[in-house]
Amino acid sequence: MTSKICFAFAIILFVCTSTRAQDSKKTPDKIIDKIVGAWKIQKITSGKEEVAKNPTSGQWIEFRSDGTYLDNSTSIDSGSYRINENQSIVYFESVVNKDPSKNTTNMITEWAITFTGEGMIMQRRSTGKREHVDKMKYFYTKVGDEQKAVNN
Repeated sequence: MTSKICFAFAIILFVCTSTRAQDSKKTPDKIIDKIVGAWKIQKITSGKEEVAKNPTSGQWIEFRSDGTYLDNSTSIDSGSYRINENQSIVYFESVVNKDPSKNTTNMITEWAITFTGEGMIMQRRSTGKREHVDKMKYFYTKVGDEQKAVNN
């Protein structure tokens, strides 16, 4: 009888430890899996202070699965994006001058990105090229899948 109890205990112990081992080996969520879709801005902060009176009045960004984005904030911007999964950085490459009679240049900006529940926080990173980088954080809420209309 004791050997049956010991055997049952050994099986239970094996199942519990193998389940924990599998849980610890799960692949962490990838940014690329979370970011695709339409995101509406909820608030903008500088330090601990909220700086925008009504940031949700039509400001949104859409990340598409083909690696392109459309940003409708203070001005409309679009281009391509790529992600550094290890450092949680999103790189935006946008066309600065779309006038065909002038030289077209691409501007690359870097943004630190984090996810909290259904939210996303983005903050511009400095690349050390004497650019002005603010300390503002942009808080977004996901409002839909890619290529869906975003209501103001």
